[in-house]
Amino acid sequence: MENQKKEKTTEASLEKQQKKLKNRKKLKYGGLATAITVIFVAVVVLVNVVVTQLDKRFPNAKLDLTTANLYEISDETLDYIRNLDKDVDVAISSDEATFTSDKYNKMIAETLSKYQGYSDRINVTYFDTTKDPDVLSKYQELYGGSIQSGQVIINSGKRIKVYNTQTDMFEVDQQKYQYYQYGMASFSDCITAFKGEQTLTSGIMNVTDSNPKTVGILATSNGSPIFAQTSSSADPNTYAFYAMENLLDENGYDVKRLDMMTDELDTATYDILILPAPKTDLTMDSIQKLQDFMYNDGNLGKQLVYIADYTQSSTPNLDAFLKEWNVQVDYSSVIDENNSSNQQVNILLSQNSNSSFVAPVVTVTDDEDYNGHLANTSLPIVAPMARSIQTLTANNGRTVTSLLTSSETSYCYPLSPKTYNTDGTDGTAADGETQAATEAATEAAAENTTTTTSFDKDAAPHGANTVMALCRDQQSTGDSFIESDVIVLGSMSMLDANLVQNSSYNNAEYFVGLLNSVCGKEDSIVVASKDLTQTSITATATQLKVIRLVVVFLIPLTVVVAGVIVAVRRRYR
Repeated sequence: MENQKKEKTTEASLEKQQKKLKNRKKLKYGGLATAITVIFVAVVVLVNVVVTQLDKRFPNAKLDLTTANLYEISDETLDYIRNLDKDVDVAISSDEATFTSDKYNKMIAETLSKYQGYSDRINVTYFDTTKDPDVLSKYQELYGGSIQSGQVIINSGKRIKVYNTQTDMFEVDQQKYQYYQYGMASFSDCITAFKGEQTLTSGIMNVTDSNPKTVGILATSNGSPIFAQTSSSADPNTYAFYAMENLLDENGYDVKRLDMMTDELDTATYDILILPAPKTDLTMDSIQKLQDFMYNDGNLGKQLVYIADYTQSSTPNLDAFLKEWNVQVDYSSVIDENNSSNQQVNILLSQNSNSSFVAPVVTVTDDEDYNGHLANTSLPIVAPMARSIQTLTANNGRTVTSLLTSSETSYCYPLSPKTYNTDGTDGTAADGETQAATEAATEAAAENTTTTTSFDKDAAPHGANTVMALCRDQQSTGDSFIESDVIVLGSMSMLDANLVQNSSYNNAEYFVGLLNSVCGKEDSIVVASKDLTQTSITATATQLKVIRLVVVFLIPLTVVVAGVIVAVRRRYR
C-alpha cells in the first residue's frame, strides 16, 4: 500500500513537472511570438516614419505610374528651383484637408510638395480665409485685389501672383465649361489637361525676377476694341488677343490693358507696348504718343510690338510711323502651295468652331540673338494669313532684321484695305466692284484659293517673304549702347489660341523667347500640359499574365508551403 502511495505520488509529481515544462514551452513560444509581433509592428512604424522623411527629403522617391506622368517635374523646372536665390512663399487659401480632398487639387498639392522637397527656398503653407484673416490681409495688401478661397498665392518680397485653381491650373474644354458655368456639368467634365507645373514655375519666376517687365497692351481705342471684330460667330482676332495676353502672363510678364486714346503711355511704368492690328488708322496724337514712348526722353530702352493683319483698313499715319523704322507692311497675304513648306492649321473662330487654313511654314533667322532659343527646333512655326513685310532703305541709323521668312516657293496674294463704318463695323465701299474685289482677295488669302481672274499666281514673283521683322534703333552713349526696338508681325493669327496652346507648334515659344531676348528678360520655361484624358495604368498582355501568375498562384502557394513547414516543425518538437 505504501509502495502504491509512493508510486502515485511519483506519478503526480512527474505529471506536474511535465505540465510545468509544457507551460514553460507555451510561455516561451507565446512570448517569442509576442516579441516578434511587437518588433515587426515597431519596424513597420519605423520604416513608415523613415520613408515619410525620405519622401520629404527626396521627393522623386515616389513612383509615378500614371500614363501622363502627372506628378513628374521637368528637368528645366528642377534646374531652376534648385538654383533659386530668393525665398518664395506659396500659400493656398484653404485648409489642407479640404483642399487635398479634391482629386484635381491633389495634383497641385503633390506638385508643390515636390517643389518644396527640391528647394529649401520654397515654403508651402495652407490657411483658411475665415479663420486666418491676418494672413489673408497680408496677401491682399500686396495683391491689391480680392483673394478668394481655394486660390494659389505665390509671393516673394513685394511681388505677388494669384492663380485660380480651375482655369489657371487646368486646360478646359470651352464648350463644356460653358455648361459648367450654367450648372449643367461638373468641372471635372471640363478638364482636359493639367498645366499646373507651367503655371507654378512661371509664377515663381515672375515674383523672383530681378528684372521684371511690364507690358501695356493697347486693347481699346475710346473704349472700343482696337482690333477688328468680324462678327460674334467668327472672331479669330479676339481669341488670338486673349491667347497672347495669357501667354505673356504665364511667362512672367506683368500685363495691363490700355486705351490708345485715353491712357498715358508712361515710360516709367511700361517697358513694352503691344499694338494689336488696329482696324482703323491711328490719329497723329496717338502716333506722337508712340514716338515719345520709344524715344523715352533720349534714354530709349523701350519695345513696341506691332501686329498687322488682313482685317485692317488703310493706315497711312501708322504706315508713316513704320517707314521711320525702315519697314513697310504690304497689303498682301503670303501663300505657299508647296506641300513640303506649308501646313494645314485650325484657327479658332469661336468657342465652338474652328476653320482650317493652309499656312506657310516659316524659317527662323540664323542670328543667335534672335533665334528664340527654341528647345525643339524641329517643331514648325506657321504664319496663317500673314501680310508681307518689306525692308526700306534709309540713312537713319536704324537696322532691320528678318526674323521669320517663308520658303522660296511662296508668293504674295494682293489684298485691298478693308473699309469700316463710323460704328466700326464692315462697310461697303463707294465703288461696289472695288469692294467685291477686296472681299474676294481677302477670302482667297484666308482660304488659300485663287478664284479671281485678275491675279495669276503662276506669273507672280516667287521667293522668300518676311512675316516677322525686328527694327532696331541703337545709339552709343560713350562706353555703352542704348536701344529701342519695334517688332512687326504679319498676322494676328500667328498667335491664334489653337497655335499658341498647341505644343506641336513653336509659335508661342518663339514669340516669348524673342521678346525675352530683345527686352533683356530671363528666359522662360515652357512646360507641356499633361493630358488627363488617359490616366490609367496600362500593361501589355504578357505583363498581365505575369501579374496574374504571381498574385493568383505564386503568393498563395508560398503562404501555404510556409504554413505547412511551420506546422510540421511544431508537431515534432
